[in-house]
Amino acid sequence: MDLEITGRGTQVTTKLRQQAEEGLARIEKVLGPKTTAKIVLSCEKNRCEAEVAVRSKYGDYASHTSAKEVEVALKEALDKVEAQAVKSRKKDLTTRHHPEQDATGSIRLQTTNASEANTVKSQTDPESKRLSQSKTAVGKAIARIDDGELHDDQDVVAA
Repeated sequence: MDLEITGRGTQVTTKLRQQAEEGLARIEKVLGPKTTAKIVLSCEKNRCEAEVAVRSKYGDYASHTSAKEVEVALKEALDKVEAQAVKSRKKDLTTRHHPEQDATGSIRLQTTNASEANTVKSQTDPESKRLSQSKTAVGKAIARIDDGELHDDQDVVAA
């Protein structure tokens, strides 16, 4: 991982550099070896700020935090960038392993419709078929044919 640390109003000590390298090593495990990072540390009166920007082939991630101490601000910024990277990678892996498909091919896009359930049930049980049909004139005529009151060859006149 390529690392560039800049200190504005503060010295970049070996302790800060080591802390940044450890945090970026965790991020590198998630994003891969071809990543670059830029860290800017700045201190004013009672406030220290840390800006972390990481660029990889999966995307760009950035964080800006402030605290009373530089170490705390750097740790929070690295944690935020790591959380962004982990979330992005999980989302990428999920969409790669579960692609969008039409309703026939994907379980998560299939819907259970009450009418579909009735048609499946009606094939096995003739009584449920009769109950599932609507009470319109056509439904009544089909129910009468099922009961044997009308024959298929007779003309059914809607009332």
